[in-house]
Amino acid sequence: METVHIETSQNVSLHYEVATIVDRGLAVVIDWLLLAGYSIALIMLMEKLDVRMPGWVQLLFIGVPWTFYHLVSELLMDGQSLGKRARNIKVARLDGGQPGPGHYLLRWMLRLIDALFFLGAVVILFNGKGQRLGDIAAGTTVISLKQRFSLADTLLADVPEGHQVEFREAARLTDAHARLIKEVLGNSSRARPAAIQKLAGRFQQELSVGVVQDPERFLRTLLADYLHLTGQ
Repeated sequence: METVHIETSQNVSLHYEVATIVDRGLAVVIDWLLLAGYSIALIMLMEKLDVRMPGWVQLLFIGVPWTFYHLVSELLMDGQSLGKRARNIKVARLDGGQPGPGHYLLRWMLRLIDALFFLGAVVILFNGKGQRLGDIAAGTTVISLKQRFSLADTLLADVPEGHQVEFREAARLTDAHARLIKEVLGNSSRARPAAIQKLAGRFQQELSVGVVQDPERFLRTLLADYLHLTGQ
């Protein structure tokens, strides 16, 4: 699973899972089905009421929602459409800020180009940050919200209220690192002490946190700090 590194305005580094091609594709399908349902219902209603409208008026009632749906929905639903909400994904800025009208407008303007020959899907596959052309231009990506709501439960880590962060470097970890720490700490085999020592040494070196006196306490504190800093 690809992750994206987002630096918040508080200089805290967060790692989010990038929304998969499958989730993004299913979100689009859901949106299309909703728009198609609206179009069919409108046509049936006009026929039932025997309403006669010029062709351009009918095109206006049907074409405008299809054209502006994604732009308006992302503006009103904080970076989501109904399809994105159903798949629990949303638009996010890579610099950690809140996407604004300009970001959504850029994504919307390049949507047609992204749709040509599935260009957007190809760019997403090779980009590494889950970005289509519209996202690259706007400095955005689409992230998954699923893991962010369940990671603390998955790790079974209880961070006490008022927890004081000891290692702010923990914000540089990823969710995969957090799971690895929990797995090593929960290991009951004879290899546990050696595994804890090795993992603690690895994070000590990668995060440049200085001398570690108690490897197990270091890992437990690092995990708690990570969950606290990322708001989980």
